[in-house]
Amino acid sequence: MSTTKKSTAIENIITVLAGALLLGFLWRVRGTTGWGSSWGLLNAGFIFTMFIILVKGSRQKWNIGWLALTALSFMMTVPSWGTLLNQITGVLYKAEFWSVGDSNVYVSVASAVFLMLCLGFGLATLFGIMLGRGFSSKQWKLKDFIIVVAAFYIADLISKATISHLILNLIQPQAVEIFEEGLAAAGLDTNVYKIYLEHFNDLPWAKKFDGGRNYFSSIQAISSVIRSAAALLAVRFIVKDKTSAKTGFVVSAAFSFSITISDLFFYFGNGGYHMQRESYFTDFIYPWSCWEYFTGFIAGAIITAFMLKLKDEEDLPELAFQKVPTKIKTVLTFILGYAFMVGVSIVRPVLERFKDTDYQIIFTVAAVIVAVAVVAILCIKWGENAQKISITKFAAVMLPTFIAYVFASYMFIASPDRQEFRDINNLHTILCIVSVAATLVWAVVNGRKKLKSDK
Repeated sequence: MSTTKKSTAIENIITVLAGALLLGFLWRVRGTTGWGSSWGLLNAGFIFTMFIILVKGSRQKWNIGWLALTALSFMMTVPSWGTLLNQITGVLYKAEFWSVGDSNVYVSVASAVFLMLCLGFGLATLFGIMLGRGFSSKQWKLKDFIIVVAAFYIADLISKATISHLILNLIQPQAVEIFEEGLAAAGLDTNVYKIYLEHFNDLPWAKKFDGGRNYFSSIQAISSVIRSAAALLAVRFIVKDKTSAKTGFVVSAAFSFSITISDLFFYFGNGGYHMQRESYFTDFIYPWSCWEYFTGFIAGAIITAFMLKLKDEEDLPELAFQKVPTKIKTVLTFILGYAFMVGVSIVRPVLERFKDTDYQIIFTVAAVIVAVAVVAILCIKWGENAQKISITKFAAVMLPTFIAYVFASYMFIASPDRQEFRDINNLHTILCIVSVAATLVWAVVNGRKKLKSDK
């Protein structure tokens, strides 16, 4: 191997490790107060996309508006998984049910793995498609986005109304039986399928009944694969964008694998097969937190490695929104990129992490002032929609800034019960500290290289 090739290989390994560490940290943050659920996905999508932009370089298809839309696409696919994680032990965890009985309900480990694979695959498909779009030579029109989103949601509705119930009944009939018993205990019709259609996808309603939360979550997980497949097929054969379809598939597969293999933390944390013994772990390892971190870590490594190998294509601008008047595009880009992504990303963690405390108002007001000041400075320096700089310069500056800010919020800027530094003697907190230190170094070093090359 020549010196140049060896150097490139080492750089690629370091970049893949940086991607793994970054998404591991972001995915752990995603599960905590201040981010959580769809807002956590938005935060992860925003920061990780900036990382990928630094890895791949500028493209005409990227600006802060498209960066925001890519992050928002991640927010559209948040699933529910609370009842699925422990099933890898072969137990449909009895704590999820209220009145069915005192004994555990046993299921096959294979069915649990299947549901986790489904859950992961449907987690980030639209985000993967949007990520691939930014580096594809295919010029998307507005109708292309409408087609993909329509395919995604239509397939979701159809599968939730039909085939997902048949699949669940086939692979895990216990989930159906438990919900039937729960409905019977409440004096309701025990026709699970009919009840589901009457309360279509209404998870809060389902939580009122034994087995309801699990049944609805399982249907959602299975349907997420079907809707993802529909979106990927639409991208590949209707929009005819091979790169976006391939990227969407790889991102989906990465999360499918990572979220499932990381579920082993629940297997060992809950005492192994059928929960027959005490936890294999000490208090140093929290299964839920480690599951979160390593889901992001493994997926981040796979996605980064794929993006590094993705061949550069002809650099063409997007056709969508070209006919929209410049002033309107400027306003929309400002709202999406500056006001929403930058502003909300600064304010929301503070708002939530001081929730129900006497300090919420004062800290939130301070965060709003900081957000307004940051946006004002960016507008003055870079233009109202960052038109004065390349997207790589934006990422070079904002990536380390937001890594540092999210870390500070996660560790310190919160009410005492939410300050993570107080639980520093556990594995996931140590991993987050190491991750942030390493990715900040990577972001600063590579950001400077990009800034120099842009001059």
